[in-house]
This record gives sequence, structure tokens and C-alpha cells, in this order.
Amino acid sequence: MRNFRRLLRHLGTPCLAFLLCAGLVEAKENSLVSAASQTASPQTQLNPALDDEHQKLWSQILKNATFETGPRLRNPAISEDGLPPRIISALQQQRDYRQAQATSSPAQAPVNAASREALGGNSRRPKPDPPCHEPLIRSVNGRTENVVFRPTAADNTYVIEGCFFGDAPGIVQLEAHSGPHPSNAIPVIPLLFDSTYAGAWSDHEISVKLDPQLGGVPDYPVTLVIHRDDHRRIQLRGCRFVAARGSPQLLSMIPSAWVRLYPSGVGSRSIRQLEYSSPTETGKAVPKDATASSAFVVRSDPERFSIGTDDFDFSQLNPGWVVESVQLQTYSVSCPEVAASAQSFGRWETEWTPLGVTIAFEVSLCTSSVPPSAAFNINRSQYAIRVWVVGPVGTQPLALVR
Repeated sequence: MRNFRRLLRHLGTPCLAFLLCAGLVEAKENSLVSAASQTASPQTQLNPALDDEHQKLWSQILKNATFETGPRLRNPAISEDGLPPRIISALQQQRDYRQAQATSSPAQAPVNAASREALGGNSRRPKPDPPCHEPLIRSVNGRTENVVFRPTAADNTYVIEGCFFGDAPGIVQLEAHSGPHPSNAIPVIPLLFDSTYAGAWSDHEISVKLDPQLGGVPDYPVTLVIHRDDHRRIQLRGCRFVAARGSPQLLSMIPSAWVRLYPSGVGSRSIRQLEYSSPTETGKAVPKDATASSAFVVRSDPERFSIGTDDFDFSQLNPGWVVESVQLQTYSVSCPEVAASAQSFGRWETEWTPLGVTIAFEVSLCTSSVPPSAAFNINRSQYAIRVWVVGPVGTQPLALVR
């Protein structure tokens, strides 16, 4: 043990010097490796000349992009004038009932069993009518519930049947259905006596119309109310006012809160560009051809990114407003001369949903090589969507936003 310690005392100084020299050499080598790795990263620090060429090709691709306008797709869930099937069915039943009344013989009572057979389901009144013990509304145009009031020529005659309306005319009107939060902004809608019908008011039957020029009123649930001459109130709940419809109009804006864009990505990162524009105004991201659209969506990245569908939800349109049709305008990349021809993956497809539409998108790929060594790739997907809506005449499809 003493001999070993003596040996260390003799060798200590040379060993320490050797270790210090080795450490300095290793540190210098690491410094050289770090410097070399920084200069070998052309992707992060491009030569200015190459960067200019890259931007020139990018601009050329966007300038030469071609677009295609697809067919205008009608909403299969509504009628030609924008009404859902349940409203169309109710209106047709009411028309059938009035037609049966009109063709009955004068000797028959205004309401008979034959005329009631024009109706079906829960809306048919029971036969015979039970005796009345108090004032009540039995039916309107044969329907005992879910009566639809609409100021259009084909539907605008309403025969109210019941008991104890009184001999002297009173007032008939539609009042907003009282819910937990009634709105004072919803007006009372008066019903006018039908001047073409002799005896428009009797103790058991009243014939009325809506003002055919009525406008600026949205669809909403209503209660039919009869105010007798003695101010007694008779009512029938569960009715609905459906306004006359205007012509379809292009929706100028789709709020971003109504849109869920597919989160395209490259591996674990997001793509470089994912932009949504509405209203569409000419700018860096929106081409001139897309400015007459409801919205514009663009995606781009140097690397190939994932594809999916974008969801548009129109359930928050103002009452009575629905989407009548949609149309896509899609864009394809046109590669410059120094690049290979463009390729594509995915497919453009529009599908209707209960709340709106989904858009499956296609991506165009263009690959180029800019001398001497910088690779140039562009993966791009862009489309404009036009949305036509229809709703109550004299009202707007969108509430005030922003």
C-alpha cells in the first residue's frame, strides 16, 4: 500500500497534465462539430437568391391556378318555397278540408262527416262532436292541433269551428306562444273577417283571413285567440305562423362559429396555412374569382397533409330561414415549367346533413427543384362555397354579428 501511494506521488503531475490536455482537445472537437452542423442546415437558412426563386415559383403557381364551378345542389329536405315536409303536409290537409267543404251540398251542415274524412291521423276531429259546456275552439280548417297560418293565396282562408263564440263579432288574432321567456318584440297578428263569406261570424263558426301583404314577421309559434264581444277570451294553443317566402338570396357571410374546419396536419404539427375568410374580399389569401362567394377556405404546406371534411352548421339562421342550395368553386394547382405535372389526392364532395353541409376536400401537389439544391414542394387545397338561403319575406337571414 505504501509503495502504491509513493508511485502516485511520482506520476501525479504528468497524469493531471494528460487529462487536462485530453479535455481541451475534446472541447475543441465538439465546438467544431457544432459549427459544422449549423452550416449544414440549408432548410433553415436558404441562400437569398434561392429564396427569391422560391417566392417567384410560389407566385407563379397561385397566379396560374385554375378553378372549376360545380353544380348548384338543392337542399333535399325542403320544398321549392323553402318549407319542411311537416308544414307542407299540414297545409295540404287544411286545403283538402276546405275543398271538401266547398263541394258539399247546401243542404248539409257546413261541417259534416264526409268533409272530415279528408283529414287523417291525430288531426281528425272525433265524430260526433260532444256537447259544449263552455266556450271553446274545436278546430281550424278541420285540424284540432298544429294548425298552420300562412298569408299566401292558396292557404289564406281559415274556418274556426267551436262553441259559444257569441252572436256579435269580436276580435280574432294570433299571439306569440307564451314560453318561459316571452318576447315583447313579437307582434300580435290580427285576423280579418272573410268578406267573401256570408255570415263570417256566428256562435259556432268564424271565417277569417290574414293580411295578404303581411311581411317583416318571422315564423314563430302562436296561440289563436278569440276575444268575444263581452271581452271573454277563447284560445287554441299549439298553432304556428309561417310567413310568405321571398326569393332565394346569396348568403353574404357565414360566421366562423358556424364552421368546423378539419384540423389538417403533417405528423404531429399543424399545417403552415389554414385560413377561413367570410365575407370574401380580394386579398392575399382570396383570389378575385372567389369574391362573390359566401366563404373561402385555403390550406397549404410544403409537405403532404391529412385530408378530411369541413362542417358547416346553418341551424342558427334566423327563424324561418333555411339553406335552399349550395355550390362549390374548387381550385387546382398549375405547376411551373421547371416542375413535374401536378398530382392530386382526395376528392371534392358535398353532403347534406340535418344541420347544414359537409365538404370533403381535394389537395393538389406540385414538386419542383430550384437549382442548385433547394427542393420546392407545394401541397394546396382551396375552395369557395356559395350558399343560397330562403326565408320570411321582409326579414334578414342573419342576426347582427360582431
